[in-house]
Amino acid sequence: MSDKKKKVFTPKEYTTTRRPVILKSDRDPPKEQPKEKPEREKQPTIILKTREQSTSKEERPLSPKSVKSPTSENDGIQPSKIAHNENKEKRESKPSPPLKFMTEPVKLLDENLEFNNAALEFLHDSSTNYLVVGIIGNQGVGKSMIMNLIALNTHTEELCNHILHSHELADSTFVLNDVSAVSNQLEALDFSGMHEKKTSAVDFKFKMQDIEQIERGTHCTKGIDMYITNDRVILLDCQALWSPSLIEESNTNPITARSTNVMTVDCLQIASYLMAICHVLIGVQDWFTDYNFIRYIQAAEMLKPSLSGSSGSQEPNEPAHGADSQPHLLLLHNRCQLEDFTPEAVTAMQDVYRKAFQKSNLQLQSGMYLYNDCNRNGPGSSLGALSERCGAPLNLILLPEIQPCGNQETYRGHPPFEQLAKRLRWMVMGVHRHQITNVPNLSEKGWFHFCTKAWETIRKCTFFMEYERFLP
Repeated sequence: MSDKKKKVFTPKEYTTTRRPVILKSDRDPPKEQPKEKPEREKQPTIILKTREQSTSKEERPLSPKSVKSPTSENDGIQPSKIAHNENKEKRESKPSPPLKFMTEPVKLLDENLEFNNAALEFLHDSSTNYLVVGIIGNQGVGKSMIMNLIALNTHTEELCNHILHSHELADSTFVLNDVSAVSNQLEALDFSGMHEKKTSAVDFKFKMQDIEQIERGTHCTKGIDMYITNDRVILLDCQALWSPSLIEESNTNPITARSTNVMTVDCLQIASYLMAICHVLIGVQDWFTDYNFIRYIQAAEMLKPSLSGSSGSQEPNEPAHGADSQPHLLLLHNRCQLEDFTPEAVTAMQDVYRKAFQKSNLQLQSGMYLYNDCNRNGPGSSLGALSERCGAPLNLILLPEIQPCGNQETYRGHPPFEQLAKRLRWMVMGVHRHQITNVPNLSEKGWFHFCTKAWETIRKCTFFMEYERFLP
């Protein structure tokens, strides 16, 4: 027991308490020391000085904006102008491009009936007061001559002489084998002076048939020719509705029934196209009456697709009924004889056209007629009896056959050709210009874009293809 160690007990007052050691961890963020509050900044003292009443207005100080520099008064230059303001003013004051005037017609539809955009540079984007006039007719009835009469601003007394000799230089009479008269006439001709006199007096825009084309029976216009006058009248001269020379030119193989049907459908598409884009459509005949021509107009109106949406992307499956605007149809008879101007003949013409177009939506009573109901705006006293016996007038105008006659005082049974041509232009220019599309105030360029979509719609229309199947 002695070997065991003895336990030594220390009293409590002599023992020291141990405190736990706490190690600092890196995870704990360091405590920010309290910042000393900065001293409050003192606000600056502003001393306002009252304006003295004795100081005159001229001596008072002015702001820098109201002070005008001497250079700005002399040179008109503002040195403090900002650069982006200068660019903005330049953009706003940018002048519009000058309007180009046509000197000769351009193609709206070329020889292959493809749309041509060459006339877009002659159209204005801000002009809305324009008139579109189209013309249809058979071959050789004088369509280009009618367009030239409407394009002329003044009708001179030598108009008939220029129309007669527009396709040849001079009239010559041949006596068997006597060539001396021809040689003497060729020596006396002054080609340069004659050309200058012709172009200065009457300037025809549309090309008319020459003597070679008349003798061979060939056409002069292919597709649609477009000319814009200075009065913003858009004239559209189209090819013949049905011409054997067009069929012969378009086919190298022997002519078959298929080729004639294709040409018939192409002409119907052109007639429907003019009905869709024109204010006035002139139908020309050179004798009364061509029933095939009337059927052409009726078929073109029946097959015309609806263009009220003015979009060419949609496929038309139904013809137009009345939603689209219809043009003013002017029936014009060219090369009329003396008996055509009698009241009985005019009454018969109007009765036939009333019955033929009684179910048509084309505007036939638009104020374009040969005489007036009250006989106030009539072309002459020789047609005064027409207003009493012919009834309500239709859009019908007669133009007499041009004959070389030096004496203007000779009674012909109708007014002179120049006076009737002037009345024709007056009636066409004064017609009501209705809205062609659903877009109000359509500009000239907008009308041109509508023409593009309208032609695409008509070419894709299945109605014309179905009509071709029923042709013989």
